[in-house]
Amino acid sequence: MANMIAIEFSIITVLTISFFLSIYFIKRKKRGAYSYFLLNFSALLSYISIVLFSHSVIDQLRDALLILHLGNAGCATAILFFSFEHTNQKMWMRFPRILLFFLEPIISYVLVVVFFADEYAMRGIFSVLPDYLQGVDYLHVFYITLLLIISIVVFAPRFSEGERTSRSRRILKFSIIFVPILPAALQINHLFSPYLLETFSFVFSSVLMGISLIYTPVTEFVPWSRKHVVDHMQEGWVVVDSENRIVDINSFAKILLNISKKKTYGTHVKEMFFRWPNILKILASDQDADVRVSFNTKGRFLYLHVKVLLLKNPMGATIGQLILLRDYTEHRQAEESRQLARDEMFSLLHSISGAASRSENTIEFITASMYQVAYSFMSQSIAIFFNDKEADNQRFLLAAHQGIDDNCLEGLAFVDEKDALISEIIKSRKSIQIKDTRTDNRISVALVNVFSEDLLFVPIISEEDFLGLILISCEGPGYSENEITRLEIVAEQVGSFVRIERRRHIASTLSERQRLIRDLHDSVTQRLYALVMTAEAAKLGMESGNISQSSKVIAQLSLHAHQALKEMRLFLHKLQPIDLEREGLAAVLMHRLEAVEGRAGLERTIDIDENLGLNPEEELALFFIAQEALNNIIKHANASFIKVKLKKRSVGIILEVHDNGKGFELDKVNRYGLGLNNMSERAKQINAILKISSARNIGTRVVVLLRDADLPMAIEEK
Repeated sequence: MANMIAIEFSIITVLTISFFLSIYFIKRKKRGAYSYFLLNFSALLSYISIVLFSHSVIDQLRDALLILHLGNAGCATAILFFSFEHTNQKMWMRFPRILLFFLEPIISYVLVVVFFADEYAMRGIFSVLPDYLQGVDYLHVFYITLLLIISIVVFAPRFSEGERTSRSRRILKFSIIFVPILPAALQINHLFSPYLLETFSFVFSSVLMGISLIYTPVTEFVPWSRKHVVDHMQEGWVVVDSENRIVDINSFAKILLNISKKKTYGTHVKEMFFRWPNILKILASDQDADVRVSFNTKGRFLYLHVKVLLLKNPMGATIGQLILLRDYTEHRQAEESRQLARDEMFSLLHSISGAASRSENTIEFITASMYQVAYSFMSQSIAIFFNDKEADNQRFLLAAHQGIDDNCLEGLAFVDEKDALISEIIKSRKSIQIKDTRTDNRISVALVNVFSEDLLFVPIISEEDFLGLILISCEGPGYSENEITRLEIVAEQVGSFVRIERRRHIASTLSERQRLIRDLHDSVTQRLYALVMTAEAAKLGMESGNISQSSKVIAQLSLHAHQALKEMRLFLHKLQPIDLEREGLAAVLMHRLEAVEGRAGLERTIDIDENLGLNPEEELALFFIAQEALNNIIKHANASFIKVKLKKRSVGIILEVHDNGKGFELDKVNRYGLGLNNMSERAKQINAILKISSARNIGTRVVVLLRDADLPMAIEEK
């Protein structure tokens, strides 16, 4: 009795150690670890039920039989799962297929409960079973044997495959499956107490499985059969003999060519490749080749890459050919889609670049770009925001919009970076797509009123500066990752243009500011300084009692004051915008003469024709020449009379500016200082002739002749 207890304790100890060892194997992610866990758990359950019944801890035979049936069925199932894992057929271990392996235990449970509903066992489990339990026993043994036979059938084809080192491990694994089936196969169950030998065989299988997993690496090589490697490969192949008859073909080639097995073996290759005469020529030429073909099958086009290789025997003679068929339809379609996307992207960027070159200001460019984006991406509504640099807090002002109701614009005038979603976009600098704005609490009420469903936020970033946002919604389920990437590229291009325009505007503003400072210093500031000095001289003269000298100084003071006033009016006129294209050259000159020379008190004679037929470049050049001449009169001539003539004559169009000022000597004057060089350059730009004449105390005459193209080069000077 003591020896029996020691043996029972030893077996339970071994199973317990194996149970915890299976948990370790699961953590190491070894192949078959879960099956080993199930085998140990089931074997431990079966053996403990035997021990407890033999020591009268369990006094009902019904309970002992239920536990034994469940445990032994679990052991057989674990061994079957082990064979599935080591033959790469895990699909049988997935739900709901796994429920099939619990069918027999459920049936046994029902039968045992029915037969033992009111009867207590009077004999121990190691005695012979009652007659009416023989059917339950046969069903149980049949189910266990069936599972083990299936395990052998699954594992047997892999037994002879692989290298010698892995083959020894497969022998050990095959023993795990074979040991439990020996008692039933050799008909020796009757020599021992019922279920005892069966349980011991599963315990022995558990020990063998543990040894197998100990010597099994984590990444064990799993051998493949020809069926898995060749027949299931996603590339078709056809083998033909020296007479071009088909001798072998895999399943994928049959699917590609849409042919049946009966019409394949022994037939001539031309019956399979009749669509492509070029392939038949290659096969007849006995040489390797590589071609691409396409054909229509089942209502769709297939694109195949066909490669022909010669097959030779050890003596070097050609015995046949191998035809490899690779389906690259998806690759071709993906490449066509990418090319279409590239073309669309190029067209969109070209349109945006054209908008940048045609636009006169940033808002006009943004509006034109918005229309291009809305059309290209089929947007229902779109809004573009740019940062407000002048605001105390960082805001993004609405710069352009489309498809938005005017009643919603007031609430959409700006978005604040303090908003949760805007802050997240600024921090991540990535686009965010909202599938339903009504269910996202990060979206403000104003945005929900405008964009009722899906909404994409695209940041506008240029050189690491976060400039703004594009808010765009589309028809359908939303934008794909490819479309979002394209929108981000467009946003980057828009941001680059806006950044360049801002820099250009800043540079232009600084340049204009510097020019104004120079003009003020060269003209008005000098005059004011002269006024101050003259006033000081007049003050000193009056204090000294020299009245006559003071009168001359005061007269000089009045002269300087009038000159300063004239130059200030000239300076203010320069600050006003000039629109030659809308107003015309004649109107702009008349406005200048009234605003500057008229207010300065100069007598004016004006003779200007309005309809001269000049192009914009010619009008601009003539205006700048006339303006330079008039500026010189105001600053230097001290004249009282000005005559401006702009007339169409037989020799062409003549612009003449004449004054009665103090004049100058051409050979002694600084031409650059008086702007004479600028006038000469302007005249050359329009192929005009510039003539300047002047004399001391007589005045200056500036004449520009813009000749007709049909007249000779020589002109008559009067």
